[in-house]
Amino acid sequence: MSNPGLSYQQLDPVGSYGSRPITLVMSLGVVGLAAGGTALSWPVVSDPLTAFLAIVATAVSALGITFWSSPLRAPFRWSGFVIVMISAGLSLVLSALSTWNASTDLDDQWSPITVGLILVQLSSYRPARELVAATVLGGILAGFVAVLHPTFGSSTLPALVRVLDAALPLIALGAGATAYSSVLVRSLGQWYAPPGASDRSESAAIAERIVRSVQDDRVTILNDTVVPFLTGMLERDDVTEADRSRARSIADTIRSAMVADVDRSWLDVIMDHLALERGDATLPGSEVVQDPDRAASDMTTEQRIVIRAVVLALVDHPGFDPDGFAISIARGDTAAVVTLAAKLDDDESITRSGLAPYLAVLRIAFGDLHVAFQRPALTLRFSYEQK
Repeated sequence: MSNPGLSYQQLDPVGSYGSRPITLVMSLGVVGLAAGGTALSWPVVSDPLTAFLAIVATAVSALGITFWSSPLRAPFRWSGFVIVMISAGLSLVLSALSTWNASTDLDDQWSPITVGLILVQLSSYRPARELVAATVLGGILAGFVAVLHPTFGSSTLPALVRVLDAALPLIALGAGATAYSSVLVRSLGQWYAPPGASDRSESAAIAERIVRSVQDDRVTILNDTVVPFLTGMLERDDVTEADRSRARSIADTIRSAMVADVDRSWLDVIMDHLALERGDATLPGSEVVQDPDRAASDMTTEQRIVIRAVVLALVDHPGFDPDGFAISIARGDTAAVVTLAAKLDDDESITRSGLAPYLAVLRIAFGDLHVAFQRPALTLRFSYEQK
């Protein structure tokens, strides 16, 4: 789990979702810094249109982070990362061009700082090695622009000083973002590394609970049906033809229950025990699961945990309507497609309903989540590789 190609968002979707408010605030701050820096350096701006376009490019970069960091689009896409960084680099070039004919004072250049802050925002969503590449390229671009920028006046700084002065803010912030991403991913990787034994113990515990539940069901059948039947025969001390017929009926019932258990998947068990655990008979059971090919067994342990968490979140939703809940799994050529339908009688959007973190985890676990919400119908569709 220490793969350097993974991001913090991929390893801890819920934790990264918690940092989204900070992302939104920083996006506003970056655009405000660009606008404020342009206003303060306005006396040395020689091209107002270019200065305005630099602010626009910064805003596009910030809006791109806001857009692709949404839990409904998790994980943050590579294409989004490229667009954000191109816009940030364009803002750096345009900012320099806006003072091309009037200033050599690098204090008037705010863009290296905003680009560095954009890298800080991306530290929760993209891997450290990509941040390293973006930091290096951004530093080179900032230094290159500083060297090419015309010099005016008598106080001309050496080229090396100008390069360092222009690139250091961006490199420092980018290095901090890289370290933050790397430390989080490494720490989470170390935390996830030992779960071999832990996973086995958890699986054993789950299996034990299922076995115990099945045993409880059998005991219930015995107590409610078999024991009274045998007790009645012992009290009468006689076996009649009706007793023989009753015995065959009880045997067929037990046999049918055992066959049904063989055909049940882990998803059926979860749904059946949900109402029992919650003490609510109105909650849906295994009857809402349509999995004729038993494709649910092909899901990984992680995917099963995510599905269970999403089902529990939907059931706990204040607007949940049991009548509109259904799960269907259909096998395809290479993948099994899951369609989860729920009815949510709620006026809030999905992102404000408390389901957003679960959808982020679901998208990362399965990768191709499609969400459709036309109040009150919510439909989630995703797929996974089948064995």
